[in-house]
Amino acid sequence: MLYLYCVNQTLAVRLKTTTEKNKEMTTRTKIEATESLFRITIKIFILLIVSTTILLSCNQTRNDKKEKSYENKHAKNVLNDTVALSAKPNVLKLSELPNLVEVTITNNTNDTITTGLHYRIEYYEKNEWNEVSPEQLFHDLGWTLIPSGFHTFETKLLPDKINYRIGKYRIVKYYLKSDYQKTKKDFNVYAEFNIE
Repeated sequence: MLYLYCVNQTLAVRLKTTTEKNKEMTTRTKIEATESLFRITIKIFILLIVSTTILLSCNQTRNDKKEKSYENKHAKNVLNDTVALSAKPNVLKLSELPNLVEVTITNNTNDTITTGLHYRIEYYEKNEWNEVSPEQLFHDLGWTLIPSGFHTFETKLLPDKINYRIGKYRIVKYYLKSDYQKTKKDFNVYAEFNIE
């Protein structure tokens, strides 16, 4: 009986040890499985980030090309081989004639142009333009305007030297193209304004 008791105790201890080993192995297996799943999840996440980055950069390149294409078409529409001159204000009252107006020259060409401070004022009478501004001296300064560039000048109307009347006037400026050294040609540009 003692023998059976010892065998029974031995079996109980072995069963307990086996159960503990199984629990330990199950816990280890669960930990290893969790670690393995975590590694796989991280790899998938990194792969997803890399894929998204590549796809977005490809799409951005395509969008950049579309935008550049649009900008080039728009630039071609803007660059219509003219240089524009505008005066602000362009309607003035004779009784409130200011000393200065803002005159803006805009280069709408594909060429770089050069202009300076020089200008003259003309009056429209009997279907022709006649210069009314007195002889003036100007500093020999030049402004280079790239395509689509502009510059605003404060231009003196010289009301103490010009006998203004109601009618149509214009400010005349000249500019030079980049090939001036070869052609020696200058070009005029006009900004009209009215005096009421």
